[in-house]
Amino acid sequence: MVIPTSVEDAAQAVRTMLSVPWINTGLTGRPVLALAVAGAVLPVVAVAWLARRRTNGVPTGRSMSGWRARSVLTRMVPMVVLVLCAQFFAMAALALRVNDVYLFYTSWADLFGQVSQGSAIQTGGLVGRGQGAVRLMTVPSRDTGSQHQVLVWLPPEYSLPRYRDHHFPVVLFLTGQPSTPQTAFRHFSFARKAMEAISSQHVPPFVAVFPTLMISPPRDTECTDVPGGPKAETWLAKDVPRFVTEHFRVGRPGRAWTTMGWSTGGFCSAKLVTSHPGEFGSAVAFGGYFQPVEDKTTGTLFGGRKRLALHNSPAWLYEHRGGLRGSRMLLIAGQQDKQTWRATSQMIRIASGDPSVTHIAFPQGGHNYRNYASYLPDALAWAAQGWPTGSHP
Repeated sequence: MVIPTSVEDAAQAVRTMLSVPWINTGLTGRPVLALAVAGAVLPVVAVAWLARRRTNGVPTGRSMSGWRARSVLTRMVPMVVLVLCAQFFAMAALALRVNDVYLFYTSWADLFGQVSQGSAIQTGGLVGRGQGAVRLMTVPSRDTGSQHQVLVWLPPEYSLPRYRDHHFPVVLFLTGQPSTPQTAFRHFSFARKAMEAISSQHVPPFVAVFPTLMISPPRDTECTDVPGGPKAETWLAKDVPRFVTEHFRVGRPGRAWTTMGWSTGGFCSAKLVTSHPGEFGSAVAFGGYFQPVEDKTTGTLFGGRKRLALHNSPAWLYEHRGGLRGSRMLLIAGQQDKQTWRATSQMIRIASGDPSVTHIAFPQGGHNYRNYASYLPDALAWAAQGWPTGSHP
């Protein structure tokens, strides 16, 4: 048996123990929660059994005090260990249940702070019957020569003969960090909610594009063209729209394109619409923020150049570049979301009186998929108000 000598080794040991092929051992899987509950209950049963057994074996008379002195450790140590185990697993079960509800971490790798590099997008199980189709595309970056994967969702109407000359509006959906296109697609129940909005005629049929946001893993680029580094903004604003318009029947970038994003993706969404208002007719920020972040996950993004940092700030661009210049923006944030409500409320104040900037502020709920995903239908209906009504590109 190898004894772990570091936190990283211990994390790997836990992942190895959980890699049982015949059971769903994902962090949000029910079997793991059931095991934690069992781990909390069984030690309590064992303590009760040991206490009963020890009581039945207690001697009487003069040997009583000697018996106590000799056996106190052998009686108590196992019980203390069992009680500590019960408390540990009880706290683990509580933490797992809270995580299942709020989805703070979506995988063991996410929990242990690891980012899979070069992992392929998996499309299986993302759409049900009558919910359209997903396609996985590899999109090249013309500036760097690199290529990255993009998930494209097509509504059922896309393949119908009567729509063969129709050019669909586009929703460019940007994930949080760290995350993947399929994670955001699944946790926002995107296909189901999009089809409900289309079927209710609140939204016309549209195409959704989920690009890989982390193009230089494990680095969080904040959707920035980093000097001497990855060109993340160009990838999202130029490369992806160019490829999509060349390979799918969609409208040209402009009014027909809406960018939406969750968390870091919300920041990127606001950044794209303020930096490239002619390319995106509208933007939705789910729990976003409006000034770039530099920390250990991003590294140096701007090379100490303050002006470059300002030019990557949606708040600064809005104030100093004449607002949205014909585009629109919807801000969605929870007032109990400690991570983004302050930034959202500041952006609301900055844009006060501008009819092109609207917001939804819900009173309860923190920074997690579950709270924000419920507002996807509202966001789609809002975006559709600005899409062109014709079928031509």
